[in-house]
Parts: sequence; C-alpha cells; structure tokens
Amino acid sequence: MKLHQLRYFQEVCRQHSITKAAEELHISQPAVSAAIRELEEEFGLRLFKRSHKKLILTTEGSYFSLEVEELLQKAKQIADDMTRLQKKNTSIRVGLPPMIEALEIPLLALFHKDHPDIRLELHHGNSLSLRKALQDDRIDIAIVSGQDGDQDTMAARAMKRSEIVYCVNQSHPYAREKVLSLPQVAQDDLVEIEDSQKFRETILERFHQERCTPRIQWSTTQLYTKIQLIRSGVAGGFLYRTVAEREPELVPISLNPPLYYEIEMLWQKNSVENEAIRTFLEFARKHGVIKEPENLEQTK
Repeated sequence: MKLHQLRYFQEVCRQHSITKAAEELHISQPAVSAAIRELEEEFGLRLFKRSHKKLILTTEGSYFSLEVEELLQKAKQIADDMTRLQKKNTSIRVGLPPMIEALEIPLLALFHKDHPDIRLELHHGNSLSLRKALQDDRIDIAIVSGQDGDQDTMAARAMKRSEIVYCVNQSHPYAREKVLSLPQVAQDDLVEIEDSQKFRETILERFHQERCTPRIQWSTTQLYTKIQLIRSGVAGGFLYRTVAEREPELVPISLNPPLYYEIEMLWQKNSVENEAIRTFLEFARKHGVIKEPENLEQTK
C-alpha cells in the first residue's frame, strides 16, 4: 500500500469514475486502474462495484475510504510539518524596532552577502513586544533596547552603545551648533515614532530630568516619514548618529550631556542547536557586533 495508490483511490471515490479521476489527477487511466487493482489484490477484497455506469464503493471499500481519508490527512500534516522544519532550519526570524532596524540593516546585508543560502525574515514591533515574541518562539533573534535578558531560557549579549542625536535640516537655526541642551531642543516642534517605545521613553526621561517638556507635534510609525519631516524643516527629531549620518541633508547634533542608547541581542539558549541561528551568532561575534567572551556552547 503506497501513498499514491491511496490518492488515486480517493479521487476515484470522488469522481465515481476511473476516467474522470485520471483526468483530475492528470495521469493516464491505466495508471489509476492499476493502482485500484493492486490495492484489491493486496487486501483480497473488492473496493468498487459498477452501478448505472458509475463506480460505487462496496461495504469493504466504504470502510477503507474512511481510513484512507485519515491516512492522507496525517500524511499531509507530516509533510507540512517537515516543510516548516526545513524552512526554520534555513531561515532566521529577526525582530527589530524601527530605529534599531535602520541601525542594523548594514549588518543584515553583510550577513546575507556571506550566507545567501540563509533566508532572513524581518519582524517589527517595539522592544517589549519583540521580547515577548522571542519567548513565544515567534522569532529567533531579537535586537532590542536595554539590558533585560534575565529570562532563564534566554541568552543575551550587549551590542555597541549608540549615541542619540538631535537632527535638523541644513537651513535650521541650530544647523551650525555642535552641541545642544534639551531646553533648547524643547523650543522646536518634534516628530517621533510611535512604535519605538523604549527609544521614546529614553528621550522623555532625559527631558524630565532637565525639567522641560518636548513639543511633540508629529507622530508616525515610519522611520522614512520621520526623516522626510526633519529634512523638510517642519520638525526636528532624535535619531541614532549612525542613521543620521547616512542622510546627507540632515545635521546631527550631540546633546549636552551626551545621550546613549543600550542595545542587546537576545535568543533562546537552546536555539544554538539550529545551524542557521548558530551561524548568525558566530557571524555577529566575528564582526564584533556582540560582546561574546564565552563560547556559544556555554549558552545552551
């Protein structure tokens, strides 16, 4: 008994005809006839009888049909599961907030260049939601803000600190300034990104410490839109220095005192058994992206 025989049998049941089943399956009629005959010979039972030019199931055939439905459904489930496993072993689901994504795109592009056989799936959200997604096994790697990787099943490695700078366009009155205080920034209209919760909280906390209130007049979910608004001069905004320096029409200005943002990479400890994820982590360590004093085997 083979799977293709069961599929042919199932289609004959649906069509009540070997000819129509063959047409539906896009195979020859003799191939379908042979499959049915082989099944009947194997069991020593008739599965069909002819009635009014149609094939109908015998009592034994009806019982067999029910079993075949279950077997084929199970076979499909196994095939789907194995496809998902194969895909998971050759792809990495990476979660990044919008601002961090802009910061780490060069890293991801370099990884893809070195390992084109490994597919990268980018997932977006704020740092809190991505940490939860990692715990729930909906992503494999999270590059997020802070240093809160204290879950028993989770491994964390600090990444480089990034300076947060205030950005304006080239015609802005502050464009020639090298350093600004937050009370100065508070005089401008600001644009911020809704989904960058931790990034936003870091900036608001500094405003609170300086006892001034920012004038957030624009809010968007898109980093591209934020950069366009700053470039147009309708608002200023905070970006990572590395991101801002990629935009020739923006002027990045340090704060006094400087403001830095901690970023870390998280993954489930047992995920290093996955070759693709292990390759990504070793790549990040090799390029100095994550501080990795220990062998990855020790994170299991």
